[in-house]
This record gives sequence, C-alpha cells and structure tokens, in this order.
Amino acid sequence: MTFSRACLLLAAAALPLGAQQKIDVRQPVTRDVYVRLNGAFGSLRITGWARDTMALIGTLPREARLDPPPGSVSKSQVRGVKFYVEAPAATSASAAFELFVPAGATVWAKSGSSTIDVSGISGGLDLNIVGGSITVSGSPRELNIESMDGTVTVRGSPTWMRIKTATGDVTVNGSCTDAAVTTVGGAVVLRDGSYERTRLESVTGNVTFAGTVTRAGMLTIDTHSGAIDLLAGKASLDIEATTITGTIVNALTSRRPVPGREGRGQELTVNLGTGEARAILRSFRGGIRLGPG
Repeated sequence: MTFSRACLLLAAAALPLGAQQKIDVRQPVTRDVYVRLNGAFGSLRITGWARDTMALIGTLPREARLDPPPGSVSKSQVRGVKFYVEAPAATSASAAFELFVPAGATVWAKSGSSTIDVSGISGGLDLNIVGGSITVSGSPRELNIESMDGTVTVRGSPTWMRIKTATGDVTVNGSCTDAAVTTVGGAVVLRDGSYERTRLESVTGNVTFAGTVTRAGMLTIDTHSGAIDLLAGKASLDIEATTITGTIVNALTSRRPVPGREGRGQELTVNLGTGEARAILRSFRGGIRLGPG
C-alpha cells in the first residue's frame, strides 16, 4: 500500500460519519405489540407496515448507548418491546431512528428536542417532546400528544385524540370522533373534516375551527385572551357565544350581539339550519368571530 493511499484511508476513518454507531434491531412481535422508546434521540420516523416484525434502524453517537443492546433481542415473538437511549449531556450529535411496527401496534415515544413523523399506524400513539415537531398522518385508534414548544400537525382521522402544548401550535386536518386540544399560548386550527365531540381550550393562543360538527355533535371552545374564529360554512348548528370583556362579530347572519349579564361583555345566540349540532364559544378577554367557511 502506498503512503498516499494509507493517508486517504486514515482520513476517511476520521470523518464525522465514523463517530456514529449503526443500529439495526429486528424483533418478531405480535400485531398489537406495545413499543416504548425513550431518551436522547433527535429524529424518529414511525411507520406502520403489514409484517409481524418490529425494526429499529438508524444511527447513534459513539458515546451514546441503546438499552437493551442491539444483540440482545429475543428470537421468539413478543408482545412488548422497550428501548432507552442514553447519551452524555455534552454530546453534540443526536440519535436518528426509523421505527417500523405492525400497523395495529401501540407506540410510546418521548424525547427532548426532537422531530417525530408518523404514518400508517391504526393502533395507538403516545408522543411526548419538549421542542421540535410532531407530525402524524393516518388514522390511529388513539392519539395522545404532549409538547412544550414543538409544533403539532395531524393529517387524518384519529378516533380519539388528546393534544396538549405550552406554546406549540396545533393544526389538525381531518376528522375525529372525540377530540380535545389544550394549549397555553399556541395557535389551534382544526379544519376540513367532521368532528363529533370536540373541546378546544387556550389561554392566550388563538383558536380557529373550520370543520363540520356532526349531527348531534358538540363543539366547546374556551379561551382567556385568545381570539376565537368559527367558520361555520353551511353547517346546521346552534351557536352560543359569550365574552366578558371581548367583542363578538357575526358575519353569518343579521343577528347582532347583546350586552352580557351585568352589562359586561357580549352574548350572541345564532341558529343555523335545523340546529342538528351545538357550539358553545366562551372567551374572557378575546374576541369571537362567526364567519362563513
């Protein structure tokens, strides 16, 4: 081997890629397996597939550790799998994973600042981050998300959905039978689909509902100072709007708001169509606007 060739090989070994551990864990599992992933990962892509196998693939910083180690998995089919990623606080690089599970699986994942993308899961999802983002595409049976500052986007039709954020924005494009979204300062937007039982709560974040409330359904929106926009379109809906100091604007009908009880704030009742569903809108200081879809 020439001296120059040896130098090239040594230089290649010193590249940043060499500081990464390759992870490839495959485990036979049941179709309703419970998978738990916790710790220091920077990105996670979860995909549901039509196999009775779980696969965790990706990279891990050299100084980080995956528990249990990749070589310790069982060869027999299991109903539950747990992983923990441990990394020193001084580590600049972060783990990046792809997790493939049966579509009917339940996945619990928690990290600090992380990007989590999910598709193809019909089972359950329980996702928790501090910062970053969470994007879910598909129709899981149960969807629970908690985020401090990270944004949350849902595209699909979960049956049961609970989302909580501190300042992270929440956007839902789809439908849901039982939905609740709570935020302190994030903006909340639900649009496009049909919703049966929906509760949206915010302190300072603005809330926009541009979906359809199904027949006999119920929509409740509460804010402290965040504005409320209800884009009703051609809905058949009974609407009750109340503010303590905020104003109400009605761009749906000719009916005007009246002073609230004890002369504080405003109140408005609007009946659209045959009133097959109900919406209650309440804000202490924020304004409420009713408009076409």
